[in-house]
Amino acid sequence: MKKAGFFTAVALGAMVMLAPVAAQDLAVGPSGLADTDASKQRKPRDGGGAIVLGDGVDGSLSRGTNTYVMQGRAGQRVRISLSSPRFDTVLRISGPNGFSAENDDAPGGATLDSMLEAVLPADGSYELVVSAFNGQGSGEYRLATMDPANPAPGGARPIAFGEAATGMLTPSDPTSFTGQYVDYYAFAGRAGQRVTFDLGSEDIDTLLTVYLPDGRQEMNDDRNGTANTDSLLSITLPTDGTYHVAASSFSPGEAGRYGLTVREAEAGVRTVRPSTGNSRVFALTVGVADYERISPLDRTDEDAERVSAALRSAGVLAPESVTLLNSRATRANFQAALTDLTNAMGEEDLLLIFYSGHGEKVENMTTEHDGSAETMELFDAPLYDYELAAMMENIDARTLLVIDACFAGGFDNVIDQRVDRMGIFSSDEDTLSLVATREKAGGHISHIFRQAIEGGADLDGDREVTAGELSEFMRRQFYRAVLEAPLATDAEDFRDMQVPGWQHIVIDRGGDGMPHQQVLMNLAQPSGGTLARAN
Repeated sequence: MKKAGFFTAVALGAMVMLAPVAAQDLAVGPSGLADTDASKQRKPRDGGGAIVLGDGVDGSLSRGTNTYVMQGRAGQRVRISLSSPRFDTVLRISGPNGFSAENDDAPGGATLDSMLEAVLPADGSYELVVSAFNGQGSGEYRLATMDPANPAPGGARPIAFGEAATGMLTPSDPTSFTGQYVDYYAFAGRAGQRVTFDLGSEDIDTLLTVYLPDGRQEMNDDRNGTANTDSLLSITLPTDGTYHVAASSFSPGEAGRYGLTVREAEAGVRTVRPSTGNSRVFALTVGVADYERISPLDRTDEDAERVSAALRSAGVLAPESVTLLNSRATRANFQAALTDLTNAMGEEDLLLIFYSGHGEKVENMTTEHDGSAETMELFDAPLYDYELAAMMENIDARTLLVIDACFAGGFDNVIDQRVDRMGIFSSDEDTLSLVATREKAGGHISHIFRQAIEGGADLDGDREVTAGELSEFMRRQFYRAVLEAPLATDAEDFRDMQVPGWQHIVIDRGGDGMPHQQVLMNLAQPSGGTLARAN
């Protein structure tokens, strides 16, 4: 939600509602309270120099740029903030392997300050460059860095499973990048543990953030929307390790008492399930071009081969994955492969079902509320949407269903029957899909989906593809392609009457069934340079 008089801060790779990320501009002792001794406050530095991750510096820009050098490790997640009351800031980080990222204004907020979040590609030295937009401006600034895997390097108060703690936010606490007072707690968690973090207060509008051991974060502002300003998060922990819990306020400068409880999540409560970063894609890729019972298609079998190859090149394809082409793409082989894949998967893995080929719309079906059923036309027989839903009824796995076929949108019932499912369909359930001759592919969606796997959907350059990023990339690429030349095709109604229509991509995340920020794939690091985008 967005509250009056406040803005949403965005970190590279994830939307963050003013996350209490420690700017480390105050020295923090083991008690968790900031040391405000004036002798320990840093004086402004005109030039730059070395900076340690987790540290912050006050500087002054006279002209050009100021450069700081920071040491980092491969795979380390960093968050960096640059703010100034005097000029419109621009922040840039660059390092080994051609890595670079830049931000002018922190995305999503009405601010001229800058914020970056990035995953470092290699061990080595990284340059943080401070400048003014278009070189216009000078004056004092604040550069703050954070290691979100260890947001409280000065110490965090331990809190145990089942424990209730009380505390108070005061001006002597460390502050976030955006000015909130923060208290940090450290919790030792185990992989698979279902934990509820509950933060409440009668004095302040609370903000709860849980930092995972790898530096990612989950957060909550209001537990029941506008009805309650307390905060609550239920998480299935992805890995063993230390989880840091930040107790803070929604607005800067709020002080007051609060209570924090860490307890087992109640049975039946839907938990956030963060990715471990080690998930694999168990893919069932199916492509049929050489039909015998119906007319053949062009390159739809190649679509399946190319998707499998892209997954393999991206370093995410599980060896148990199956590709079924042409005469091997039978109903029996499809069902056997689906069973084998789901039996081999782990909790953190992704099940991908990809199909490119003929699809059909069958009228006068009593199994469907609209009287029509849609099919994937396999080599030997059709597979109806309700049949696939029945096959997957008991599959409790994160699932991505991609269908490039006529009437593909009719398979939305498969997505809506469980949470943690997402569908990408080449057309609405009453519309034909066209072949992608100009793209040298069987279908338009197949071509774009392959580009997504090859790195196109990694919009922020952190080597993670989230459900939101994949949705946005697929839509962008599709509408860029058809903006000037719409895909005119035919549509069929429930009477089997055809009328002129247009093909449009359909993306279904089951409402909030597959959350926007859910990581679907962890791409391997590229051999060349990386340019991470922050806005």
